Amino acid sequence: PAIAAPAPSPRPASTVPPASPAPAAGAALSWGVAPAPNSLGTARAHFEYTLDPGVRINDALVITNHSDRALTLRVYASDALTTQNGGIDLLAAGQQPTDVGAWITMAAGTVTVPAGRAVVVPFTVAVPANATPGDHSGGVVTSLVDDSAGGVRVDHRLGSRVYLRVPGALAPVLSVTGIRTVHSGTWNPFGSGQTRITYTVSNTGNVRLAAHQRVTVAGPFGMLPAGGAIADLPEILPGNSLTRTVTVTGVWPALRMTASIDLVPFSESGSASGRSHASATLWVAPWGQLLLLVVLAAAAYGLVLLRRWQKRRVAAVVAAAVADALSRSAH
Repeated sequence: PAIAAPAPSPRPASTVPPASPAPAAGAALSWGVAPAPNSLGTARAHFEYTLDPGVRINDALVITNHSDRALTLRVYASDALTTQNGGIDLLAAGQQPTDVGAWITMAAGTVTVPAGRAVVVPFTVAVPANATPGDHSGGVVTSLVDDSAGGVRVDHRLGSRVYLRVPGALAPVLSVTGIRTVHSGTWNPFGSGQTRITYTVSNTGNVRLAAHQRVTVAGPFGMLPAGGAIADLPEILPGNSLTRTVTVTGVWPALRMTASIDLVPFSESGSASGRSHASATLWVAPWGQLLLLVVLAAAAYGLVLLRRWQKRRVAAVVAAAVADALSRSAH
């Protein structure tokens, strides 16, 4: 059952999406959520457990109503996923969880929180006996449906993340696939171009991982390298992937070139998987430089022709002068 309590002092709450007071239908209603202080922790940013298969524990969520009227909220648990913008979200309200969200049973599916008060909602986490080792991510969610937006139902959700690790063989692995390149050059023979690289990073292991990234473009034997370290890749949950597009500038054309992506994975727990590397070949013709060579070759050939013409002209003038002198001397 839900337990009403005086509103606690405000403190940070981990949310899915990121923490913010949730608005309600056409009114100044908002609420906050946080893990309940208990024997598992007194100032937790989110729920985090390390549990063996078959283990069952009890915990609780505190919901605080910051508004001046009562709120009736739906409370449930769900699985987490990595969004394409690099954030962490939960399955849509209508989707049934199959991972840690399915292992959590809330004491109440709907809770009414009096104005200015807090309610503690207990729940149970029961890890299946056949749970696989590694990280399992989800969230405990509160939801308020707003029907006042012009006939459009808006589901305002606020929750606290759940990170559960099942001990066993860990496989922290990121893989890079689907590399695509588009090069934009210039006709300026003294200017460099840029290469847009799109690639997908997948977490094919069983550990939550972020990564340091390095993206480069180079010619044969690593000549004329461009690029380097870029912003870290955000955390990717096991079984999820992110697609990223990076533009490398200062790329000098060298015909057969190589675009490379190098990752150094890391996690909050310190797990790592060494390095991940992938590359793709692209052909970049040095049109500007070739045009310059054609112009220089044409200029050199024209200079040769000019010198030959000048020599013939000088020879003709000299020959005419000699002939004229010989004719005069004959008379």
